[in-house]
Amino acid sequence: WSDKDTFALLDFIDSHKATAGDGLNFKAPFWNACAASPMLANPEKGGPKTPKSCKEKWKRVRDTYMVVDHLSHSSGFAYSLKSGADIGVANENSWDGYVKVHKDTAPYKNKGWLFYDRMSALIPSKCKGLN
Repeated sequence: WSDKDTFALLDFIDSHKATAGDGLNFKAPFWNACAASPMLANPEKGGPKTPKSCKEKWKRVRDTYMVVDHLSHSSGFAYSLKSGADIGVANENSWDGYVKVHKDTAPYKNKGWLFYDRMSALIPSKCKGLN
């Protein structure tokens, strides 16, 4: 999946989110329509996307969003698209302790996640503050 293909998937989901159930869980006919959409039938990378691959990609993107959203709102670290959690010498020890508990956040130490803003528009944050 290229970044462009992933954005096409998110655009399709956004335009059809009214058909989803709780938590943006879609039924099989949705994934069939998604794979048949012009942007995903002729992707930038790889062959045409299948309903199964679209559904699996959505699950991975949604799971990653939950990780990055927690990092952004509840970790106590500042988060930005450009520099992730922006970990330096001063907060390296805190980060190491956080990553031991939240292993999936490791890639976002000093690098943001390209799809965060797009996903924030689709899924409201469920995180609560530290206090």
